[in-house]
Amino acid sequence: MQLLRTLKKCASYKRRWWRVSQNVLYGLGHVYNDLCAAMWFSYMLLFFQAVLDMRAVVAGAMLLLGQVVDALATPVVGVLADKYGTKKAWHLTGCILVTATFPLLFIRCWGCWFNENTQYLYWWMPLYYAVLIIFFQIGWAVVQISHLAMIPSITDNLQVRAELTSIRYMASVMSSLTVYLITWVVLRATTYSTFISQTDDYKFRDVSLIISGLGVISFMAFHLFFKLRREDKSGKGAPVVQNGNGTFVHQDNEAAKLPAKSKIMYFLRMPLLYQTSLLYVFSRLYWALSLVYVPLFLEERLSVNPSAGSELVASVPLVLYISSFFFSLLLKSKINSFGNQVVYFIGSCLSLGSCLWIALAIDPEASIVQIYMVATLIGAGSSITLVSSLCVTADLIGPHSHQSAAIYSIVTFADKLVTGIAVVAIQNYKCDDVVDCPQYYRGVLTYACGGSAALGILSLSLTKLISIKTKPEV
Repeated sequence: MQLLRTLKKCASYKRRWWRVSQNVLYGLGHVYNDLCAAMWFSYMLLFFQAVLDMRAVVAGAMLLLGQVVDALATPVVGVLADKYGTKKAWHLTGCILVTATFPLLFIRCWGCWFNENTQYLYWWMPLYYAVLIIFFQIGWAVVQISHLAMIPSITDNLQVRAELTSIRYMASVMSSLTVYLITWVVLRATTYSTFISQTDDYKFRDVSLIISGLGVISFMAFHLFFKLRREDKSGKGAPVVQNGNGTFVHQDNEAAKLPAKSKIMYFLRMPLLYQTSLLYVFSRLYWALSLVYVPLFLEERLSVNPSAGSELVASVPLVLYISSFFFSLLLKSKINSFGNQVVYFIGSCLSLGSCLWIALAIDPEASIVQIYMVATLIGAGSSITLVSSLCVTADLIGPHSHQSAAIYSIVTFADKLVTGIAVVAIQNYKCDDVVDCPQYYRGVLTYACGGSAALGILSLSLTKLISIKTKPEV
């Protein structure tokens, strides 16, 4: 009997260890995308404007192009991934495409030096990087949607799905931390400069190559060791309704017997799908604008107060992501206790508070300690809203793992377009002469990021009001 109990304990331990190890391996699957995203949002505009000397509006158009391609590729990938092949096969295809294009985005193109004969650069440089961006963003979208769609395929348990979402976000935070740490080391180890200039192109090249090496190792480990259960494309599963406390209940009725195409239409007719999409859009918009404009704000600040040096461009985002990592760890165990919508509201309030702090206290003479404290608040707000909005989406999908890619593509479609349009609008209104608007990017962090957080709170309020007025069927 004692031997039997010991064997059962060993078997139970093995099962737990297997589940934990598989969840961690799942997190590795999006590491390369997260490394690329941190570099793309935080340093692409800085690289294009400060190193390649590209005009602000053209640099903004490059980012918009990437977001539009990503947005258009997302629903196509979502539909195709649910119909053809396996999600791991789609994931591998996307990783290969990202590997072939991403490092080149931060390497100066051939002949791209401004000198006495530079007229051709005004069309050659944007064309060269536009082609790279198109293929990179298609690969990025394939990896993102196929990886997200694996969550419902891994488990039907909503608590485990929330845990997987938190692990995925923690992997994202760790990836971003790695990018900023590498950037900080490269900026410190190479020739010191107060500002980022055209001669710093090799620093961005080195960072992108190091990141690509780490990304390749991570997705190879994912494909070698992560085991995904056989995918069910039969279209079976219960429909979903929202209950009063913001979670989801799945019911068995004739809608469960609909074919896959009709089931997608069933989801498209659900107001909850669009409410969930709005929560995700505004959380992503706040996150993306923060990533894009915190480095530019710091570079802008250095023109007035250069005492900290250019490595501040890496150290402040590093603090931001350390804060994100801490709060994502906290959410892993607490999110189910409070409910996704309550957690989202708390995160939005923290995000809004960071923007008010920038508006009222972070002038060019503000201490570095204050800047680090604001970065901590930004990291907390962004991690809380992103994780909770993705948990709401996973709850919405429920047992419908056969349509998870299509649903995630619908939820993520708008945020990519909105982010791209917002960046182009911000870049378009930037003054040509810095003297005319010396604190332009401070205003961006105040009003654009603050507006995103406020709209998130408004969307959450509308969602709550609708859920109260329309009582669920149980």
